[in-house]
Amino acid sequence: MPNRLPIKPRAKAIQAPKLARARERAHAGAVDWFALWAISLGLAAMAMACIAYFTAGDKVGASLVLGGTAALMAVLLTANERGYL
Repeated sequence: MPNRLPIKPRAKAIQAPKLARARERAHAGAVDWFALWAISLGLAAMAMACIAYFTAGDKVGASLVLGGTAALMAVLLTANERGYL
């Protein structure tokens, strides 16, 4: 006489929506202050470049301010992303 075993679940079910919502809430509260600082540095550089360009007519100085700030921001944001800072 054949004996059939009961079908067992292979794994326990995890309530995924609750875990996903908890992760979203935890991640939503985090603010990347370094990126916010980089944005403010870029805005300050734009203001300085506008002053240099429109008051003195210094095209080279304005481009050097913008280029130097962009290079500084790129280096610092890359270092922050890799975990050096």
